[in-house]
Amino acid sequence: MAYRPITDEIIRDAMGIAGLEFYRHMYPTVPEETLIKLEPEVDALELAAIQNLKQSILFPGVVELLTALKQAGINMYIASTGSNTHVHGTLWAAEVRDFFTGIHSGEPAKINMVQRIVGDLCPTEWAMVGDMFKDSEAARGSNILSLGAGFGYLAEEDHKLFDAVLKTPGELLNYIYKRDCIPLKK
Repeated sequence: MAYRPITDEIIRDAMGIAGLEFYRHMYPTVPEETLIKLEPEVDALELAAIQNLKQSILFPGVVELLTALKQAGINMYIASTGSNTHVHGTLWAAEVRDFFTGIHSGEPAKINMVQRIVGDLCPTEWAMVGDMFKDSEAARGSNILSLGAGFGYLAEEDHKLFDAVLKTPGELLNYIYKRDCIPLKK
């Protein structure tokens, strides 16, 4: 069976797609029973690769951003459609799990996760940072600020979906400080 070459564009388009749907997207001509059989094997190989990458799997400046937000007393949450194994494995391998107050993953609809996280709290006290359409959609569905991580996988054509797009983790931190979301420490 001939497989299509996997390009950077195909990989970028598949980011955020979870489980079997990811494999269907990557290999649309491969029979489903083959994808079902290979999924756990590929997932195990991916997890091993993530564990070898450790913090280098993160974009530059992310650990510094998380540290500054945590020191400022900001509660941070993960809302990911990725599998629980993938999300938790990545957070532990990158040694950033303890930065987060809550981790929500393994669900197909990010908007539902974000609505549960925000709950009845004031929407102006929240911001959603992401680099996919579903991140912006989840923020808007929860009436919270939608910030595009231009340092992630955010496609140029999707910039318009976000309230603001920030090019670096440092720029994100400055943006939050300027909006008085975080009290400046002296």
